[in-house]
Amino acid sequence: MGLTARMVDALKAITEFVGRHGAMPTRRALADVMGCNPNNANRLMDSLVERGELSAVTRRGWVAVAGFGRDGVLISVRPHIAARLAAYCAANGEKVTAVADDAIQLHLDQLEGDVATVVPCGDGVAIVVDDEEGTAS
Repeated sequence: MGLTARMVDALKAITEFVGRHGAMPTRRALADVMGCNPNNANRLMDSLVERGELSAVTRRGWVAVAGFGRDGVLISVRPHIAARLAAYCAANGEKVTAVADDAIQLHLDQLEGDVATVVPCGDGVAIVVDDEEGTAS
């Protein structure tokens, strides 16, 4: 299911917020940016989670928005890296998850054959890294 124009605006506002602050906005912060009340901001965030644009985690009984996308694994990055990534995506109309996927794939491609071998394993891959003595670990 696609996104409404308001959801697209909210996703852009969230991406720009992360670009400035290195962390996800609270619902109140999103409401301030979007010019709506916190209940509407909450509905927008929930809709973006339902559509897979954002991921959420439950902490102490509260549902908190944790990151972009929901498929795959959740990878934490330092706030300054998250800010740079989100700022880049906001400026270039890119999705954070797509840029992160591409960057990781590019990094793994550069490692392959140089210091590591990428081997298919189940649904993913295993990375066999050569240590300094040339033996696999």
